[in-house]
Amino acid sequence: MYISDKIIYLALHKTGCSHVLKLLHSVAELAGREIGKHNTIYQVPANALGNFDAKIKSGNIRNPWDWYVSLWAFGCMKKGALYEQIINKNILKKILHPRSYFTPVAKWKAVYENPDDPALFREWLKMVLQTRRKDIIHFGDEKVSLNFGLLTYRYLQLYNYDFQKNISVISTQNDVADFDKKNNFINHFLRNESLEPDFMALMKNAGIETELISATSSIPKTNASKRKSYASYYNEETINMVAEQEAYIIQKHAYSFDAKLK
Repeated sequence: MYISDKIIYLALHKTGCSHVLKLLHSVAELAGREIGKHNTIYQVPANALGNFDAKIKSGNIRNPWDWYVSLWAFGCMKKGALYEQIINKNILKKILHPRSYFTPVAKWKAVYENPDDPALFREWLKMVLQTRRKDIIHFGDEKVSLNFGLLTYRYLQLYNYDFQKNISVISTQNDVADFDKKNNFINHFLRNESLEPDFMALMKNAGIETELISATSSIPKTNASKRKSYASYYNEETINMVAEQEAYIIQKHAYSFDAKLK
């Protein structure tokens, strides 16, 4: 999370957030500070947020089909919180939750073997979206519905008031929509597909008068996943799987699956 007198930026993983944080630090006029990285507003001291209502609240979003490929490919590089959770921490979790369902670690490792193999991605996606429980970071609560995906979960958790208090009553996509419409506090989204123009618009909204073009063009992207175009990894079954479980985000942010990228 990045906090300044004018802006609060919340970092949703695998949406270009590392690049955005670099851009924010490059604008001296903001004079902000970074607290953690993927924190929610409830994970930092209230006084650190300052006058929350008066600030521009910003966060990222990304095409859900592309997001899942990026998340998986990052794990194929043996990086990321999700990879760390399911590969290195499952043994302890099995001890703590002996009656809960776990996918064997060897099976998880197998689907992370080759970032160029669509079949491995599809198997991984099914494991994440159809059999998740104690395996998956953020999905440790048995109350979490299987009717919305990991991206929607994190989106609601980061960008809404009191998600954890209401998680047990959010079961369907209609529930997701109702909750988000009432509780989402983000007023400036940065799309992964247009990060730098959206960042410049954010600076303009914050009243920052500075030359941003040179700053944004000179800072390289960070934590990029090594893989092919996202569409090449999907078949009809997995396209529909993401469409169903990320339906609200797809509709709200006008995303679609671009088959021309195959």
